[in-house]
Amino acid sequence: MIEEVIGYKKHSNQKWLIILAVLVIVIWAVWEIFFSYTTCNDWNCFNSHLESCNRAKFIGDSNEMAFEYIIRESSNNYCKVNVKLLQGKLNNQDSIKLENQEMICSLPLGVVIIPESDIGNCHGLLKEGLQDLIIEKLYTYLVQNLGRINLEVLDIPNVN
Repeated sequence: MIEEVIGYKKHSNQKWLIILAVLVIVIWAVWEIFFSYTTCNDWNCFNSHLESCNRAKFIGDSNEMAFEYIIRESSNNYCKVNVKLLQGKLNNQDSIKLENQEMICSLPLGVVIIPESDIGNCHGLLKEGLQDLIIEKLYTYLVQNLGRINLEVLDIPNVN
């Protein structure tokens, strides 16, 4: 009688161990299919994933700034790419303020471009911050060169 109970417990424990192992495998498979990202180490890998809009992560340097790109999903003939500024220009306080800000860019499917190159297709705090920087630079340029611009508009020769 005791041997039957011990045998039953062993069989019951083995059954639960098999169920647990199958459950772990199913959870891992679901994670891989729906939530995992390929990590790319170069632009070629990232661009090939971008062209087909397959999930991927990539850290790339562009114009002395380091961005993290995450290809999320495709919807309505667009590929959604999350862009995060990891490090701005070291000598520019304004770009340093934008570090860790993000934006989502919607790129046409099959098109391979740097996501932030067409900022009109993006939305988020990083886009707003970058636009503010551009407006400030344009304003500064106009104020510094207002006299020269007026002379050019009036077609008055510059006397030096």
